[in-house]
Amino acid sequence: MLERFEVLRVAGVEAGASILEVGSGAHALATVPLAHMAGSSGSVLAAERSRWGQFREIVTQSRLGDRIYPVVCDARRLPLGDDCVDLAACVHGIRSLRGEENIVRILGEMIRVSPRIFIAESLPIARTNAQIAHLAMYDLRREVFWATSGQWDDLPYAPLDRLSTLATRAGAVVDATKTLEVDLPHSLAYFPRSFVEAIPTGEIRQDLLQRWDAAMEMIRTYGEDHPPVGIVVAHRP
Repeated sequence: MLERFEVLRVAGVEAGASILEVGSGAHALATVPLAHMAGSSGSVLAAERSRWGQFREIVTQSRLGDRIYPVVCDARRLPLGDDCVDLAACVHGIRSLRGEENIVRILGEMIRVSPRIFIAESLPIARTNAQIAHLAMYDLRREVFWATSGQWDDLPYAPLDRLSTLATRAGAVVDATKTLEVDLPHSLAYFPRSFVEAIPTGEIRQDLLQRWDAAMEMIRTYGEDHPPVGIVVAHRP
Protein backbone atom coordinates (compact mmCIF):
# COMPACT_ATOMS: atom_id res chain seq x y z
CA MET A 1 0.00 0.00 0.00
CA LEU A 2 2.96 2.34 0.61
CA GLU A 3 4.06 1.71 -2.96
CA ARG A 4 0.55 2.58 -4.22
CA PHE A 5 0.66 5.89 -2.34
CA GLU A 6 3.99 6.73 -3.98
CA VAL A 7 2.66 5.87 -7.44
CA LEU A 8 -0.63 7.73 -7.00
CA ARG A 9 1.14 10.97 -6.11
CA VAL A 10 1.62 11.29 -9.87
CA ALA A 11 -2.09 10.87 -10.65
CA GLY A 12 -3.10 14.36 -9.51
CA VAL A 13 -6.14 13.17 -7.55
CA GLU A 14 -8.06 16.20 -6.33
CA ALA A 15 -10.19 16.42 -3.20
CA GLY A 16 -13.80 15.71 -4.07
CA ALA A 17 -12.95 13.66 -7.17
CA SER A 18 -15.04 10.71 -8.28
CA ILE A 19 -12.75 7.85 -9.31
CA LEU A 20 -13.20 4.51 -11.03
CA GLU A 21 -10.55 1.96 -10.09
CA VAL A 22 -10.37 -1.00 -12.47
CA GLY A 23 -9.01 -4.16 -10.85
CA SER A 24 -9.15 -3.24 -7.18
CA GLY A 25 -7.94 -6.71 -6.20
CA ALA A 26 -8.18 -8.74 -3.04
CA HIS A 27 -6.48 -6.27 -0.69
CA ALA A 28 -7.67 -2.79 -1.75
CA LEU A 29 -4.03 -1.74 -2.07
CA ALA A 30 -4.75 1.21 -4.35
CA THR A 31 -8.39 1.63 -3.32
CA VAL A 32 -7.57 2.93 0.16
CA PRO A 33 -4.95 5.47 -1.05
CA LEU A 34 -7.35 6.68 -3.77
CA ALA A 35 -10.14 7.13 -1.23
CA HIS A 36 -7.81 8.97 1.13
CA MET A 37 -6.67 11.32 -1.63
CA ALA A 38 -10.23 11.97 -2.85
CA GLY A 39 -11.22 13.12 0.62
CA SER A 40 -14.52 12.99 2.45
CA SER A 41 -16.40 14.56 -0.46
CA GLY A 42 -14.89 12.20 -3.04
CA SER A 43 -15.70 8.62 -3.98
CA VAL A 44 -14.07 5.50 -5.42
CA LEU A 45 -15.93 2.92 -7.49
CA ALA A 46 -13.80 -0.20 -7.02
CA ALA A 47 -14.43 -2.54 -9.97
CA GLU A 48 -13.39 -6.18 -9.69
CA ARG A 49 -14.76 -9.34 -11.28
CA SER A 50 -14.05 -11.98 -8.66
CA ARG A 51 -10.88 -11.52 -6.58
CA TRP A 52 -12.33 -9.78 -3.52
CA GLY A 53 -10.46 -11.69 -0.80
CA GLN A 54 -9.91 -9.40 2.19
CA PHE A 55 -11.09 -6.29 0.36
CA ARG A 56 -14.08 -5.53 2.57
CA GLU A 57 -12.18 -6.19 5.81
CA ILE A 58 -9.33 -3.86 4.80
CA VAL A 59 -11.72 -1.13 3.65
CA THR A 60 -13.54 -1.37 6.98
CA GLN A 61 -10.27 -1.11 8.90
CA SER A 62 -9.29 1.94 6.85
CA ARG A 63 -12.42 3.78 8.06
CA LEU A 64 -12.88 5.07 4.53
CA GLY A 65 -15.70 2.71 3.64
CA ASP A 66 -18.26 5.50 3.38
CA ARG A 67 -16.55 6.73 0.19
CA ILE A 68 -15.68 3.34 -1.38
CA TYR A 69 -18.26 1.46 -3.46
CA PRO A 70 -17.38 -2.08 -4.65
CA VAL A 71 -18.73 -2.95 -8.10
CA VAL A 72 -18.74 -6.60 -9.23
CA CYS A 73 -18.42 -6.51 -13.01
CA ASP A 74 -16.52 -7.43 -16.14
CA ALA A 75 -14.47 -4.33 -16.95
CA ARG A 76 -14.87 -5.00 -20.68
CA ARG A 77 -18.49 -3.91 -20.20
CA LEU A 78 -18.60 -1.47 -17.31
CA PRO A 79 -22.11 -0.97 -15.87
CA LEU A 80 -21.63 2.80 -15.89
CA GLY A 81 -22.85 5.69 -17.99
CA ASP A 82 -20.66 7.80 -20.23
CA ASP A 83 -18.53 10.46 -18.56
CA CYS A 84 -19.71 9.59 -15.06
CA VAL A 85 -16.41 9.89 -13.12
CA ASP A 86 -13.54 12.38 -13.04
CA LEU A 87 -10.73 9.83 -13.30
CA ALA A 88 -10.37 6.15 -14.23
CA ALA A 89 -7.31 4.38 -12.85
CA CYS A 90 -5.72 0.96 -13.24
CA VAL A 91 -2.84 0.49 -10.81
CA HIS A 92 -0.85 -2.72 -11.21
CA GLY A 93 -3.86 -4.28 -12.91
CA ILE A 94 -2.79 -4.38 -16.55
CA ARG A 95 -0.82 -7.59 -15.96
CA SER A 96 -4.02 -9.34 -14.82
CA LEU A 97 -6.08 -8.55 -17.94
CA ARG A 98 -5.15 -11.74 -19.83
CA GLY A 99 -4.15 -10.26 -23.19
CA GLU A 100 -3.74 -7.16 -25.30
CA GLU A 101 -7.21 -7.27 -26.85
CA ASN A 102 -8.72 -7.37 -23.36
CA ILE A 103 -6.47 -4.51 -22.28
CA VAL A 104 -7.52 -2.32 -25.22
CA ARG A 105 -11.21 -3.04 -24.64
CA ILE A 106 -10.97 -2.22 -20.94
CA LEU A 107 -8.97 0.96 -21.51
CA GLY A 108 -11.60 1.95 -24.06
CA GLU A 109 -14.29 1.49 -21.43
CA MET A 110 -12.27 3.56 -18.97
CA ILE A 111 -12.07 6.38 -21.53
CA ARG A 112 -15.80 6.11 -22.15
CA VAL A 113 -16.70 6.70 -18.50
CA SER A 114 -13.97 9.25 -17.70
CA PRO A 115 -12.20 12.09 -19.51
CA ARG A 116 -8.88 11.10 -17.88
CA ILE A 117 -7.16 7.77 -17.33
CA PHE A 118 -4.16 6.83 -15.21
CA ILE A 119 -2.23 3.59 -15.76
CA ALA A 120 0.60 2.30 -13.57
CA GLU A 121 2.37 -1.02 -14.01
CA SER A 122 5.71 -2.61 -13.14
CA LEU A 123 8.26 -2.53 -15.94
CA PRO A 124 10.50 -5.38 -17.15
CA ILE A 125 13.66 -3.47 -16.28
CA ALA A 126 16.03 -3.71 -13.35
CA ARG A 127 18.72 -1.43 -11.99
CA THR A 128 19.68 -3.43 -8.89
CA ASN A 129 20.35 -7.08 -8.09
CA ALA A 130 17.24 -7.16 -5.90
CA GLN A 131 15.12 -6.02 -8.86
CA ILE A 132 16.76 -8.63 -11.08
CA ALA A 133 15.87 -11.25 -8.46
CA HIS A 134 12.23 -10.17 -8.52
CA LEU A 135 12.04 -10.39 -12.31
CA ALA A 136 13.76 -13.79 -12.35
CA MET A 137 11.05 -15.25 -10.12
CA TYR A 138 8.14 -13.32 -11.65
CA ASP A 139 9.00 -14.39 -15.19
CA LEU A 140 8.62 -18.06 -14.19
CA ARG A 141 5.02 -17.70 -13.06
CA ARG A 142 3.22 -18.06 -16.39
CA GLU A 143 5.17 -21.13 -17.46
CA VAL A 144 4.76 -22.85 -14.10
CA PHE A 145 1.06 -22.12 -13.75
CA TRP A 146 0.41 -23.24 -17.34
CA ALA A 147 2.36 -26.49 -16.83
CA THR A 148 0.49 -27.31 -13.59
CA SER A 149 -3.06 -26.10 -14.30
CA GLY A 150 -3.40 -25.36 -18.00
CA GLN A 151 -4.15 -21.72 -17.10
CA TRP A 152 -1.92 -18.68 -17.47
CA ASP A 153 -0.97 -16.49 -14.55
CA ASP A 154 -0.46 -12.73 -14.89
CA LEU A 155 1.00 -11.35 -18.11
CA PRO A 156 4.70 -10.51 -18.31
CA TYR A 157 5.42 -6.88 -17.46
CA ALA A 158 5.09 -4.65 -20.53
CA PRO A 159 7.62 -1.94 -21.49
CA LEU A 160 6.47 1.64 -21.02
CA ASP A 161 6.19 2.35 -24.75
CA ARG A 162 3.91 -0.68 -25.08
CA LEU A 163 1.63 0.58 -22.30
CA SER A 164 1.46 3.92 -24.08
CA THR A 165 0.65 2.24 -27.40
CA LEU A 166 -2.17 0.22 -25.81
CA ALA A 167 -3.71 3.43 -24.46
CA THR A 168 -3.50 4.98 -27.92
CA ARG A 169 -5.09 1.91 -29.51
CA ALA A 170 -7.96 2.29 -27.04
CA GLY A 171 -8.61 5.80 -28.33
CA ALA A 172 -6.80 7.88 -25.70
CA VAL A 173 -4.40 10.76 -26.23
CA VAL A 174 -1.30 10.21 -24.10
CA ASP A 175 -0.33 13.33 -22.17
CA ALA A 176 2.70 12.01 -20.32
CA THR A 177 4.69 8.92 -19.51
CA LYS A 178 7.02 8.48 -16.57
CA THR A 179 9.29 5.87 -15.02
CA LEU A 180 9.15 5.92 -11.23
CA GLU A 181 11.58 4.27 -8.81
CA VAL A 182 9.70 3.37 -5.62
CA ASP A 183 12.62 1.86 -3.65
CA LEU A 184 10.50 -0.67 -1.74
CA PRO A 185 10.61 -4.45 -1.29
CA HIS A 186 8.21 -6.46 -3.45
CA SER A 187 7.26 -10.10 -2.81
CA LEU A 188 4.55 -10.55 -5.45
CA ALA A 189 6.70 -12.83 -7.58
CA TYR A 190 7.23 -15.61 -5.02
CA PHE A 191 5.43 -18.95 -5.28
CA PRO A 192 6.34 -22.24 -3.53
CA ARG A 193 8.79 -24.68 -5.10
CA SER A 194 6.13 -27.38 -4.62
CA PHE A 195 4.21 -25.81 -7.53
CA VAL A 196 7.12 -26.65 -9.83
CA GLU A 197 7.60 -30.11 -8.31
CA ALA A 198 3.97 -30.90 -9.24
CA ILE A 199 4.59 -30.48 -12.99
CA PRO A 200 4.00 -33.91 -14.56
CA THR A 201 6.36 -33.58 -17.55
CA GLY A 202 9.86 -34.45 -16.42
CA GLU A 203 11.92 -32.38 -18.85
CA ILE A 204 9.82 -29.25 -18.30
CA ARG A 205 9.81 -29.82 -14.54
CA GLN A 206 13.58 -30.18 -14.39
CA ASP A 207 14.21 -27.01 -16.40
CA LEU A 208 11.80 -24.94 -14.32
CA LEU A 209 13.13 -26.35 -11.04
CA GLN A 210 16.64 -25.25 -11.98
CA ARG A 211 15.39 -21.79 -12.90
CA TRP A 212 13.29 -21.54 -9.71
CA ASP A 213 16.30 -22.53 -7.59
CA ALA A 214 18.48 -19.93 -9.30
CA ALA A 215 15.85 -17.21 -8.81
CA MET A 216 15.37 -18.18 -5.15
CA GLU A 217 19.10 -18.08 -4.54
CA MET A 218 19.16 -14.54 -5.93
CA ILE A 219 16.31 -13.52 -3.62
CA ARG A 220 18.13 -15.00 -0.61
CA THR A 221 21.33 -13.20 -1.59
CA TYR A 222 20.03 -9.80 -2.65
CA GLY A 223 16.44 -9.55 -1.41
CA GLU A 224 13.55 -8.72 -3.73
CA ASP A 225 12.80 -5.12 -4.63
CA HIS A 226 10.11 -3.49 -6.73
CA PRO A 227 11.17 -2.88 -10.34
CA PRO A 228 10.61 0.61 -11.75
CA VAL A 229 6.95 1.49 -12.35
CA GLY A 230 5.75 2.80 -15.68
CA ILE A 231 3.05 5.47 -15.61
CA VAL A 232 0.81 6.61 -18.47
CA VAL A 233 -1.49 9.61 -18.10
CA ALA A 234 -3.96 10.12 -20.94
CA HIS A 235 -7.22 11.83 -21.85
CA ARG A 236 -10.16 11.37 -24.17
CA PRO A 237 -9.72 13.29 -27.46
